[in-house]
Amino acid sequence: MKIFYFSGTKLPSQNPTSVHAMKMAQAFGMAGHDVTVFAKSLNNAASEDIFKIYNTQPCFKLHLSSNIKIPLISAAKKTMDFSRKMAKLDKPDLVYGHDPIALALLAPEGTQIIFEAHNIPRFSAHRMAMNKLIKNPDLKCIIAASDVLKQELLRVYPNLNSEQIFVAHDGADLTNTLNQYDTTVTLKGRDDCYNVGYAGALHPGKGLALISRLARIRPNYDFHVLGGTDKQVETHRQTNTLRNLYFYGHRDHAEVIAYLKTFDVCLAPYQHRALIKTGRNTTRWISPMKIFEYMAAQKPIICSNLPVINEILDHNHNAVIVPASNEEKWGDAIDMLKNDPEFAENLGINAFNSLEENYTWDKRAHAILEFALSTKSPMLFTCRTG
Repeated sequence: MKIFYFSGTKLPSQNPTSVHAMKMAQAFGMAGHDVTVFAKSLNNAASEDIFKIYNTQPCFKLHLSSNIKIPLISAAKKTMDFSRKMAKLDKPDLVYGHDPIALALLAPEGTQIIFEAHNIPRFSAHRMAMNKLIKNPDLKCIIAASDVLKQELLRVYPNLNSEQIFVAHDGADLTNTLNQYDTTVTLKGRDDCYNVGYAGALHPGKGLALISRLARIRPNYDFHVLGGTDKQVETHRQTNTLRNLYFYGHRDHAEVIAYLKTFDVCLAPYQHRALIKTGRNTTRWISPMKIFEYMAAQKPIICSNLPVINEILDHNHNAVIVPASNEEKWGDAIDMLKNDPEFAENLGINAFNSLEENYTWDKRAHAILEFALSTKSPMLFTCRTG
């Protein structure tokens, strides 16, 4: 099957959607489909460098539109670039993606469409595109990254049937070849210290404040934080007074797994209100990609007790789940795992087995296509934006 994939993101970038798009494109490509990913190019990166950064096989093609920092001009240029490229290619069998504007404007008539939603459209252009898209009889289904998001979609679009939305959590690769990076990294901090790690964004509500409090009340452990923009990391480094809290900054996705494997325990301290850079709260419906990467690393996970997390993890089976903002409970959980290495190891094994059974990118891609292409009824419903 010939698939055009509109990623709705820059490549490469720190946006988790970029990882998602590259991994899903790889999964479709490895399944034998002919996939072309359409994305904006950041700093004119070459395709081979992008494959390296995300540790993906070059089993799909990349079409990159140069990025302009003026949003409206950039969006118009991207649309024209994509349209010109599509005119040179054979018509696809399926158009897939996260970008409602590209899907609404560029999907050829009579071509099946799958839209993957990671949030509720906020900006007017996205809402307009969404309204146009969901009235298109070629739209096969909507993919929601969590059941909580599915319920929110059903609330916002009351005439949408539950059967028209398929829940597919994010995933991770079972194996990471790390052929572009050393398979070992050297952590900062003390030799033979218990190492507690976090990988992810540093926006408010992602849990950095909790990690800082944890480092203060557990000075005998070293805490390692991967991620964040250069500005965020520099600010935290300058204000950090704790000798057991270390910031590494952003690492290419292909390199992250090497760090995860050096940690003794991985933290996912999502708070009840987690803000992205636009100031929007995403906690309700996030599908936390870092969870699946922790699972792939076979590490014991301590995670916040939130509804979206409980869709994926089971307390004391494949993770320890604790109240989101109670640092004493988090400290006790770390103590327990350190003092019971067999239990910690079993948590990591169970987490990996859960990933293998349910959450690999390959399984996700297969399940989405199986659901979407068996859906026969057109998606006709109305939007409630209030």
